[in-house]
Amino acid sequence: MSKGFNLTSTQVYVLNELSSLDIAVITAELDMILKDSRVNNIYQLNEKTLLLKLRKPNGLRENLLIEAGTELHTTVYVLKTPLKPPDFCMALRKYLRNGRIKKIQQHDFERIVELTVESKAGEYRLVIELFGDGNIILVDPENKILHALTYKRMKDRNIIRGEIFKYPPPRGKDPRTLRREALDEIRKMGQIEVVRSIARILGIGGKYAEEILIRAGVEKNTPSFALKDDELNSIYESLWKLLSEVSVENETPSIFLDGEDRWIDVAPIEMKKYSNLKSIRFKKFNQALDE
Repeated sequence: MSKGFNLTSTQVYVLNELSSLDIAVITAELDMILKDSRVNNIYQLNEKTLLLKLRKPNGLRENLLIEAGTELHTTVYVLKTPLKPPDFCMALRKYLRNGRIKKIQQHDFERIVELTVESKAGEYRLVIELFGDGNIILVDPENKILHALTYKRMKDRNIIRGEIFKYPPPRGKDPRTLRREALDEIRKMGQIEVVRSIARILGIGGKYAEEILIRAGVEKNTPSFALKDDELNSIYESLWKLLSEVSVENETPSIFLDGEDRWIDVAPIEMKKYSNLKSIRFKKFNQALDE
């Protein structure tokens, strides 16, 4: 959602953090929409937000909005850009302007997106971290960190200029490659509610964990250790059904509203969790996120 930039909409919606499922749809759409586009210019709207102005091979223009930790989608809104670009923005312009977007992809099933931009000097990667406080990192053709929105030293890796870029440790299992027997691990979570166990093990967020359980007919507050085999089977089947819907081919993006037309949430699929709410359908998830 384009929030905090004085948009024309009279309603301001605050989006919960993007889940790995959301990001899977966003990146698939962006790769289709923006692949082979040229980077005309880059603007930094505030300390965490970038606006990339792009030109597609057919001459049409697209704007890509990136907010570290929170937001990634195309936008049709006219956003005010600062007169003087910050140093980070100037560095991005130096390496990426006039480059061609070769691909946009999600790293594994994590909340990390990479824009690979091809220039005369080689392929650069703009790594967008959409978890926690977030970060935006420019990586050179030798996989070394050139610039970052935030530099820091951590237990598992460093974001320091000149160092080799490393991904953070995985935050969950990739549900797309999950076998049924892997769900037996949920029982090991003991007294923890099953909705929390699924969210933690698969890294898909509480909203989609709850949706899977509703479809499976399993009470979300059930202690993990108490799950029966048939309940785990239903959870597995519901997971795969949801994954089949979360694709560019099958998506049904919607904004969900309450009885007073207040925006409650946005998702790339129909949600049984929100069956009692109104919904507005969009052709693309990126469009729904931009409203």
